[in-house]
Amino acid sequence: MKKILMLLGIASMTSFAFAQQAKTVTENEIVQIQDKYQVITNPFWDNWFFSIGGGAQVVFGNGDHIGNFKGRISPAMNISVGKWFTPGLGLRMQYSGLQAKGFTTDEVAAYSDRSPLGDGSYKQRWDFMNLHGDILFNLNTLFAGYNPDPIYEVIPYIGAGFTHSYSRPHIHAATLNAGIINRFRVTSVLDLNLELSATGTEGKFDGEHGGKHDYDGILGVTAGVTYYLPNRGFQRPVTQIISELELNRMREQMNEMALANQNLQKKLAEAQHPVTVDEVEEIVMTDVNIVPRAIFFTIGSSKLSPQEEMSLAFLAEKMKEFPDAKYTINGYADSATGTQEFNRKLSLERAQNVKDLLVKKYGISADRLTVAAGGGVDKFGQPILNRVVLVESNN
Repeated sequence: MKKILMLLGIASMTSFAFAQQAKTVTENEIVQIQDKYQVITNPFWDNWFFSIGGGAQVVFGNGDHIGNFKGRISPAMNISVGKWFTPGLGLRMQYSGLQAKGFTTDEVAAYSDRSPLGDGSYKQRWDFMNLHGDILFNLNTLFAGYNPDPIYEVIPYIGAGFTHSYSRPHIHAATLNAGIINRFRVTSVLDLNLELSATGTEGKFDGEHGGKHDYDGILGVTAGVTYYLPNRGFQRPVTQIISELELNRMREQMNEMALANQNLQKKLAEAQHPVTVDEVEEIVMTDVNIVPRAIFFTIGSSKLSPQEEMSLAFLAEKMKEFPDAKYTINGYADSATGTQEFNRKLSLERAQNVKDLLVKKYGISADRLTVAAGGGVDKFGQPILNRVVLVESNN
C-alpha cells in the first residue's frame, strides 16, 4: 500500500498556474468588468477530443526487490476520447497499457519465462490493457478563469477502471487511476501532451499475492497529441457597454411610451363609457401620478446598481404621495442568453430585489407591491433593455 501512495503522490505533483486578470472596458465613464469565469456552455457535440500517446511504464509488485529497476521498464501507449463540459471540467475514457515486465522467484508463477537467471529468479512479461474513466480538472481555468488561447495548461485527473491481461492466465484486476496532463497548445485544434500517470491495482495484477492480499501499481509517462472536434473553445457572454446618458434616455423613452399607452387606454375607456364630472374628479384625485418605471440590470445579474437604487428612491417618494395605490413589479431577462428556466428564475430575483429595496430601505408597505416574473424576452428592442424590471401601477 505504501508503494501505491508513493506513486500517487508523485503523479499528483502540479505546476504553478499564472493568474489571469479579468478584462476591464471603459466607455463614457461607465466601467464594466467581465467575469473571468463566465462562459456560455456549448451544445452536446461540441468540445469533444481524441488523444493518442506513447511512452514507458514500470510495474511495482511483489518482485520489486528482484532484478534491477531498468528490467521492469516496458513500453506504454494510450488512446483516449472525451469531452469538456465546461472550461474547467471534463470526462474521458482511456484505453492504456501495452506491456508489463517484472521478476519472480517462482518458476511456475504467472507470466514467468521459466528461464532462470544467475540468481535463480525468473523474468515476467505480459501484455495487458487498462480501461478506465477519468474526471479531468483544468487548474488554470479553475483558479485563474477561462483563457481561450492558453499556451500551457495543467490538468490533473482521477478515475477508476479495470485491467485485462492478454497473456495467459488472463487475469482481471480493478484499478484506481490518477495523474497529471501537461497540455501545450499547437493550433486551435491540436495540442501536445505530456502525461504522468499512476495506477493502483489489485495484488493479483502481477500474478502473485505474496501470501496475503496486497496491491500492485504502475507508474508511467507518455507523450502524445490531442485533436479537438468540431468546436474546441467556449464563448463568453457579450458585454454590452452603455453610458449613463444613453441609459437615462432609453428609460425616458420607455416611460414616455408607457405614459402614451396609458393615456390612449384612458381615452378609449372614456369613449366607451362616458363619465360624469364627479367621476372625473374622483379619478383625478386617485390618480397615482406615476408611469411605469424602468430599472436596468447587467447581464446575468439581479444586483441593483447604485444608479438604479437612486432611481428607486425617486419612485418611492412618488408612491408615498398615494398611499392607497398598489403596484406590480414585473421582472424580465434577455432571452438571447441563458436557458428558459434560468431566465425565469433571474427575472423573479430581479423583481424581488426591487421589492425588497422599496420595502426595507424606503418604507413602502409590502402589501402594496406584487412581484411577477416575465422570464426571458426579446420585446424591448436592444438586449440590454430586456434586462429590466418595470414597476407599473395597478390603478
